[in-house]
Amino acid sequence: MDQNIEDGTTTEEIMMKQLCMGPSARVTTWQAYDINGYTFYTSAKDRKSQCKNSGIRIDAIDDSMGQKVTYFGVIDKIWELDYGLNIQIPVFKCQWVKHPQGVEVDNYGLTIVDLANVGYKEDPWVLGRHVAQVLYILEPSQKKQKHIVASGKQSIIGVDGVDDIDAYNRYNALDFFTDLPNKIKSVETSLNGVKPWLHTDGDPKIVTA
Repeated sequence: MDQNIEDGTTTEEIMMKQLCMGPSARVTTWQAYDINGYTFYTSAKDRKSQCKNSGIRIDAIDDSMGQKVTYFGVIDKIWELDYGLNIQIPVFKCQWVKHPQGVEVDNYGLTIVDLANVGYKEDPWVLGRHVAQVLYILEPSQKKQKHIVASGKQSIIGVDGVDDIDAYNRYNALDFFTDLPNKIKSVETSLNGVKPWLHTDGDPKIVTA
C-alpha cells in the first residue's frame, strides 16, 4: 500500500493516514478487556477466576453456503494494536469450534457446543468490536463433555452515548432456546402419553390447605 499520503486536515483524513502506516511493532497484551459492554478474559485468566468471560460468538457469512452463521469460540490471547494518535484496536486470538460438526441444537432447543472440536486454526484472529460474549455451561447428560451456550451479560446503555443496544450491536440476539414451542411439542409427541415426571409408587393422599 502506498504510504506517501498527504497528511490531510480532517479527522478522517488524519486517521486514514495513520491506519495506512500500520500499527506499532510493539503490541500491548491483556488478560482482560472491556469492550461492547462486556468484560472479556483470556482462557488462562478464566482458569484462575470464578468469573468465566472467555466465551465469545461472532456472526459471519459462510462463503460455501452464502448465509449468516454464528461461530462460537474461546479467547486465547488479547492484543491491542497501536496506530498512534489514540487509535488503539483490540484483536482477539481465539480457538473456534468447528461448524457445523461441533455445534448442535438439542430436542429442547438448547445450543450445544463441543469445545474440543476446534477448527479454523489458520484464521484465529477477530476484531474485538465484532464479537459478543457467551457463557458455556457444562451439559451433564452428555457422555462426551459438551457445553450449553448462554448469552453473556451486556451493560452498555449510557456508555459512550449509547441508548439503543440493537442499533449499536453488530450481531443478532442469542436466544437461550431455539424454536422452543415446536421443540417442546416434538418432545411431548415422542413420549407417546408417558409422563416421566409422574410418580406411580406410594400411597395416594388428599392434601387440604
